[in-house]
Amino acid sequence: MPLLKGLYNMESIINFNDILALSKKLETERLDRELSVVMVDEYKIDDQLRKSLKNDTYQFPDTFQTKTNKQILTRVQDQFSAKIHIKRTPVYFHKHDFVEILYIYKGHCKQFIENLETCIVLQEGDLFMLNQNVIHALQQEDEQSVLIKMIIPMEWISYEFIQDINHKSALFDFFVSAKSPQREYYNYLQYCCVGDERRLIEGIMTEYYLKQRYFEAAIKSYLQLLMIFLEREQKKYKCCRYRLSHSSLQAGEIIQYIYNHSEHITLEELAHVFSFNQSYLSRVIKENCKMNFHELVRESRLEKAAVLLSSSDYSVEKIAQAVGYQNAVPIYQGIKEKFGCSPAEYRKSYGKMSIENSTNQ
Repeated sequence: MPLLKGLYNMESIINFNDILALSKKLETERLDRELSVVMVDEYKIDDQLRKSLKNDTYQFPDTFQTKTNKQILTRVQDQFSAKIHIKRTPVYFHKHDFVEILYIYKGHCKQFIENLETCIVLQEGDLFMLNQNVIHALQQEDEQSVLIKMIIPMEWISYEFIQDINHKSALFDFFVSAKSPQREYYNYLQYCCVGDERRLIEGIMTEYYLKQRYFEAAIKSYLQLLMIFLEREQKKYKCCRYRLSHSSLQAGEIIQYIYNHSEHITLEELAHVFSFNQSYLSRVIKENCKMNFHELVRESRLEKAAVLLSSSDYSVEKIAQAVGYQNAVPIYQGIKEKFGCSPAEYRKSYGKMSIENSTNQ
């Protein structure tokens, strides 16, 4: 222990409280920026979100105010960082394209995983590791708590980074699954840490803010030491490995993606987009939709065909091509099965002409 104190005690160089104060100041300034700037800098932006930001109509999601149809944001970052989390940060469901390590330096917090019902209370000294793409929301309940968040970019995670970890351990599996393009689950680990790990994390954060010569190499060395200590003394820690089921929130994303791309979507493409293997993805769809992938694609195409029948003068053949079919046979068969009538009868009953006629009468 005296040797470790000599190696990792930064008090002789700089007071760590000054590092925490600097981090809090910079995080406050970051949140003081315009919302549109924060979103573009830190999140994956689609066309709809970009449009609402441009029109100044976007509202940042609050998980406690919106209990249904939560918007799940994706944070993106390709550089390492070690910063404190401040209380004014909104509580919202999101996921990352990186690995996050949360350390409770002081106080406590709540970590919600996938929904508000799955709440993990973290106490001082706990270390919580989140794999990429785990949907979560973090709540800090008081100003006195100090939460340190370290972001590890995926390019930092290599075999050299984890080679000294037991290959049969949950910690090794955590990093391997983070890098695997065909993982069947996302996971997170929780450790109850005291002592040396705290000093290592202080060292990481100090290196990050001082940015002295070779600071990045020093941070990587600190992280490897942290992993070794966690693995070496794992019997002392509460190490919890979870296999996450696919939540309704994630399933909703998959279903929406299928609908948006039903004209040409394949199961192989869908598996690539969501980083699941095809058999697991098929089970997720079946469990949440009560139909298989091909049935869901067909249902999406028929819904789009019905919209075109009621809102346009396109021929059935043209509608079939527009929704992804090479000929009109699936439309004739599908509309008959779904609505009990032919496409012509459906158009007559629900088309714009019938609406206009009924209005004129």
